[in-house]
Amino acid sequence: MRVGEVWHGAADLVLGARCAGCGRPGLGACAACTAAVRGSPPLLVAGLPDALPVVYAGGAYTGELRRLLLAAKERNGLGLVPLLGERLAAAVAAWALEEGSGLTVVLVPVPTAPAQVIARGVDLTAALARVAARRLRRAGLPVRTWAGLRLCRRPQDQSELGRSGRLANLVGAFTVARALPMGQVVVVDDIVTTGATLREAVRACVADGRLPAAGATVAATARTGTRRGAR
Repeated sequence: MRVGEVWHGAADLVLGARCAGCGRPGLGACAACTAAVRGSPPLLVAGLPDALPVVYAGGAYTGELRRLLLAAKERNGLGLVPLLGERLAAAVAAWALEEGSGLTVVLVPVPTAPAQVIARGVDLTAALARVAARRLRRAGLPVRTWAGLRLCRRPQDQSELGRSGRLANLVGAFTVARALPMGQVVVVDDIVTTGATLREAVRACVADGRLPAAGATVAATARTGTRRGAR
């Protein structure tokens, strides 16, 4: 028996640990789910508000990627952040290959409500941005993160709102706390569905005098995602 199999078997016995993607015994994402997530093609996201720049996602919000992202968001699966951050890096890289200028890329994570940060023990979107930046720098892309967006009011829960309700709910919710650094600004989030959160992040940056070049997310819902390169 391989060492890895012994380790995962022990984790199941001692901790009851299971892969969030498929339920197999083990710590974190299993090899099969990791391979499936890494093999998902980046998407150019269509059907978003006109006020947004181009938005790329690391994959479709289905299957293993959906289950792992939900585990990270709702069940404190912080060990999944490195893998999910890779998908965010893939989204940014897909944009850079198509439209990047070679200037420093500034990843701007959308702000997370303080209550969510306390509940999770981490600002998930900011953590994903940091992982993505490290991965992109290793690939030779000049990237930095800037967590300078802030909530200036607390929007209501988005889960029960439709498209128009989500767009209206977030208007004026974000502000820029300090001057944006020089470079191509890319606003980032974990999931894009209607584009309401990204649109508000873009609005806040524009109000500070900077027009973001793109948006990037770990995943896009199936009704908005299209293959990379599709127009």
